[in-house]
Amino acid sequence: MMKNFAILVLVLFSINLVAQQNKVIIISNKYEFQKEKNTYNINTMLKAILVSNNYQVFFDDEELPFEIAQNKCNALTGVLIDNSNLLVRKIKFQIRDCQNNLLYETAEVKTREKDIQNAYIETIKLLSPELKKYDATVIQEKEVVATEELVDVPKISEFKTYLNCKLKQTFGNPQAEVTDSNDNILLSLQKTKNPNVFIAVNTNVINTNKEFVTGIFTKTGNKGVFEYYLNYEYMVEEYLF
Repeated sequence: MMKNFAILVLVLFSINLVAQQNKVIIISNKYEFQKEKNTYNINTMLKAILVSNNYQVFFDDEELPFEIAQNKCNALTGVLIDNSNLLVRKIKFQIRDCQNNLLYETAEVKTREKDIQNAYIETIKLLSPELKKYDATVIQEKEVVATEELVDVPKISEFKTYLNCKLKQTFGNPQAEVTDSNDNILLSLQKTKNPNVFIAVNTNVINTNKEFVTGIFTKTGNKGVFEYYLNYEYMVEEYLF
């Protein structure tokens, strides 16, 4: 099972690397320093600068493409930080992965322009050359070389669909459960840092080592997908709520 779990981790790492290579990024329409959405057109200007640097950009409050909504690790997250004071407008931009790990932080750009709107226009423009310094295609190159021999695109051996399921919050261990219409437990779930991704255990299936199968459960809207390995075969189960 440890080998199977390691393969799952490597697959998730590969997905995250693909997101970095494609430079898909999600930004906010209202950062912590803003009282309202898109104050002074900051967020719209930031999106334009990112697009000009060949990023595919989405706001966090808009409808996301299916592959990103299903797994946020298929995109990066952009965080704008304002350290301004009364005399100087100062901002910097961070790029983080789906686990909130810092991948890149720009130098702090600043201006003494007194008009707030013009000051933000100037500083956000100054972010553009800083963003060019981030080459997402070379991040963790050594790790990629190390995993290339271990990870191939998995071929699904079996696909099942379960209808009329329920997702129930529990208080303890496990932290959630997927049940059928008769309240029979199908999966036991443990939370991760991503609210839509869980570590899942299916106590109804046992592998050749007489262990319950463990995998990754991803919830999107009214559907959940459970991915796991059973005796080295890649299985996918779909649960419809």
